[in-house]
Amino acid sequence: MSAIPSQTLGITRYQLFCVLAASISSLNFGWNISATNLPGDTITKCLAGPKHNIAGLPSCLPASDITWGLVVGGFPIGALIGALSCTRFADKYGRKSVLMYSNLISIASAVLFGTAVNIPMLAVARVVAGIAQGCANGTFTNYVVEITTPRARNSLGCMTQMSISVGQMLSIIASLGLSTPPLWRILFALTGLISLVNMALLVFCVESPKWLACKGRLDDAKSALKQLRKSGDCTEEFQALVDSVSAEMGPKAYTASIFDVIRGKTPDNLRHQLLLAVLAMAFQQLSGISGVAFYSTKLFGSVTTQAVKYSVKPTMAQILTAVLAIVGALATLFGMGMAGFFGRKTLMLFSHCSMALFSVLISVGTVMGFNALAIAMVFAFYSVFLVGPGPLPWVFPGEMTPIYAVSSIVAISGSVGYIGIFTIGMAFAPLLNALGGYTFLIFAATNLLAVVLLMFLLPETKDRSVADTIQTHSVGIHNVMLHQYRVAPSAKKDDVSV
Repeated sequence: MSAIPSQTLGITRYQLFCVLAASISSLNFGWNISATNLPGDTITKCLAGPKHNIAGLPSCLPASDITWGLVVGGFPIGALIGALSCTRFADKYGRKSVLMYSNLISIASAVLFGTAVNIPMLAVARVVAGIAQGCANGTFTNYVVEITTPRARNSLGCMTQMSISVGQMLSIIASLGLSTPPLWRILFALTGLISLVNMALLVFCVESPKWLACKGRLDDAKSALKQLRKSGDCTEEFQALVDSVSAEMGPKAYTASIFDVIRGKTPDNLRHQLLLAVLAMAFQQLSGISGVAFYSTKLFGSVTTQAVKYSVKPTMAQILTAVLAIVGALATLFGMGMAGFFGRKTLMLFSHCSMALFSVLISVGTVMGFNALAIAMVFAFYSVFLVGPGPLPWVFPGEMTPIYAVSSIVAISGSVGYIGIFTIGMAFAPLLNALGGYTFLIFAATNLLAVVLLMFLLPETKDRSVADTIQTHSVGIHNVMLHQYRVAPSAKKDDVSV
């Protein structure tokens, strides 16, 4: 019996292992996003008692809410730096290499976290951690797209958000026991241990076959592809890969820089792809999700009317935050399943519509004193986000963009996301203090705006040939609802043009 053509395979064991091993970088990203959520008041307001030294290090680091907001925001600023600076490294040295060595920066941040003696030092540690995770997060997205089969990509393409959600969940759960002095230092420094585990597992992973082919290392590319598709015949897929790389890269193996993409100096007109990637990532943050992620304890505290005070036992707001993180991880897993059945555009529009509705209901519940409604809608809001706007903006560039520009567009869109995380993270607490329950009406409006714009700009890319999508939509900014811009689902199951 002849072997099954490799491009028709689903998720193979080694393919899954490589994705899971590499995903620890995004798990670390999620860990750092939520690590400041629970222990913030204990650190800055010295709720556990007067400031004193423990093993020569201060038990708390007094700071105003604005200053603490800058510490919290240091992570996405670092991620912005990492995303912009690592594009060339990922294209030059390989996806696996960047994933591997960005962990060294993360380990350095762990040392700073564990030894911080003042707020500036803690802020620097957050920036350094952000550089490491921003560098790895976008690279991981490209790595997944380039090592998976088309069938496997429908689900595994959402692993970036899945890993972030799991990281947030683990961080919040750990925070329940590690938010007191001096244990909050351990909570922050555990990012270094996660990085060590990531490095150990990446040793057993292969480099992206597509990247290897781009560098002319065809024997290595074929060997890597065989490892990833152990039960399949790689002959046709490998030839298609070589042909795809040759067509996308051109005779001079051109790689577009970030500035080339922004200025439109690329062989294909990628204005539409760039605009869509930026808008999808911008609305990911303008939806209000970063406020929930950073300040869920404060948000639940305002709903449950609990005063902020120190307690060895978790408060109701902290418990609700932990449950929210667990529900988020489950919702992301559910979203990965839905991505195999429903189109990308369908999930995005459904999610943003639902988030607009839930935002209104959060405001109604908070203003009218219906606490149970407000809490339930926060859970619904977070869960629906993780079905569409959470994972899919990371997937779009790889499904619409030639390989010579993928890294740059991912870096640009990721940078927009990190700026959004910083901005919403800084603005949410003051908005909550000033507007109270009316805060989420702002996010209801932004989610409705997302629905309108994505309706006309977002093409359906699920089960479409990437080559056909690139050819059809590389014509400048346009209304995808018009008939001539509709790409039919691939008739063949052997699309390997990504």
